[in-house]
Amino acid sequence: MKFFKNIFKSQKKLSGTFFLKLKNTLDVNPKNKDLFKIAFTHSSMNKKDNQGKKINYERLEFLGDSIFSMIISQYIFFNFPDANEGELTKLKAKIISRENLNQIGKKIGLINLIEIKNQKNFGKNIYGNLLESFLGALFLDQGFEITKNYITNKIIEPYINLNSISMSILSYKSLILELAQKSRRKITFKTILIKVDNSKINFSSNLYLDDKFIYSSYGDSKKKAEENVSKKSFKKLKLEL
Repeated sequence: MKFFKNIFKSQKKLSGTFFLKLKNTLDVNPKNKDLFKIAFTHSSMNKKDNQGKKINYERLEFLGDSIFSMIISQYIFFNFPDANEGELTKLKAKIISRENLNQIGKKIGLINLIEIKNQKNFGKNIYGNLLESFLGALFLDQGFEITKNYITNKIIEPYINLNSISMSILSYKSLILELAQKSRRKITFKTILIKVDNSKINFSSNLYLDDKFIYSSYGDSKKKAEENVSKKSFKKLKLEL
């Protein structure tokens, strides 16, 4: 009996530590504490409820993604009254990009709240995933208006420089293809699988302007290799297009 009491005390202490971290990291006082525990539970924990349903942050991440996207759309609509539809779409895409969300989640320190079986399961997108799952939990727990105010005051204002991000380039590949089309020139990518080592896949991509070789680069996916070589080639191509 004493053994089970000690386990209960230990679990209660761990739970208390989590919510203290939650308060210190995110300045949130949850009503439904279970929601926020789920928001930081990785699928590697293999948790299930009484009905056998999986318990992890993935569904909350889906919800948070939609909530964040909608609130960002509303925010930039009213704060950029002179921007047209295309400009608003590009700005929104930059703000909600995985790269930007990862940077925000990392700066906030969300990784310190996660419950995960093995730290090797950390992927580079986990920071943005946790940010979205947290926002999903916040929306369900405290409603739209509080979530909207939280995103505005705790995420946009301290972590998103709208002037800087509006000038940033979301996709170098898309940009150089657009420039080439306007100049009636042809951009070609020749991308091949170059290495398979311990389940890690690498790709090499060569970029050509018409038939002229420009640069080559690498990535762990075809998409990343082509984006990397596009970024590497951008300055040179700007002079030729």
